[in-house]
Amino acid sequence: MERNDVVAARTKFLREMRQLKQSDHTFVYLDETWVNKNCTIGKCWIDTSSQEATGVKPTGKGARFIILHAGTKDGFINNGELIFQAKNDGDYYNQMNATVFEEWFCMQLLPNIPPNSVIVMDNASHHSRQVEKLPSSSWRKADIKNWLMQKGITVNDDLSKAELYELTKNSRVAKKRYVVDEVATEAGHIVVRLPPYHCQYNPIELVWAQVKSYISKRNNFKMADLKPLVKEAMRAVTLENWKQAVKHAEQLQEQNTNQDRAVEMYVDSFVIHLSESSDETSD
Repeated sequence: MERNDVVAARTKFLREMRQLKQSDHTFVYLDETWVNKNCTIGKCWIDTSSQEATGVKPTGKGARFIILHAGTKDGFINNGELIFQAKNDGDYYNQMNATVFEEWFCMQLLPNIPPNSVIVMDNASHHSRQVEKLPSSSWRKADIKNWLMQKGITVNDDLSKAELYELTKNSRVAKKRYVVDEVATEAGHIVVRLPPYHCQYNPIELVWAQVKSYISKRNNFKMADLKPLVKEAMRAVTLENWKQAVKHAEQLQEQNTNQDRAVEMYVDSFVIHLSESSDETSD
């Protein structure tokens, strides 16, 4: 979390959030999670004196439902829930992919959020389908060269592939543009992406924890009853729960802003001057 690129992303995110909070915006927090059929609390007391002891968890995780939703400090977005059973192929991203996410984003999220909203989400691959695929180191040299020329960038014939690739990274036109970001912008909204490894800035994570806790205490391990239980668990999340979750995330952001400023100020004040070694230095 303290790599230079991550710190830079965190600083950018925190600055952008501070600036946006000075204007009249509704902040919408989205994320997805899943619940397994055999979801239950980790430890519990079981009465084994009876021949029909209850509370025994089946082996394995079982099938699961994928849940996609969004909310604000005023609760879940109306008509914003998407709950569907995942295929039993062991790969979450086969089902929760860009196609599914973008359809939900356009058809269920955008029509149901207030105008001029700020949409906060992470950088999961299914959130981040690019409008135009940018060059990578795996591209052929000729393809990188053609891409640069299409952008109006002069390319010398004697440049190596590595040099051409560096040109793409240094070029101002080589900026990632995401499909959902542009759709949101056209609809009058703003997308803010979380810095890597900072899911704690998204209050919906606390809401998901509450939803899963509710389910785990009431789960009967029957797939037919799990989806209704998921909906019941989400209805159990109160307005106060959402307000407290948003407040907690905002406090973390403020704390980290102050910490980063303090660290930068004090670290920058420690300047070590190194000179060539001498007998006095050695002594």
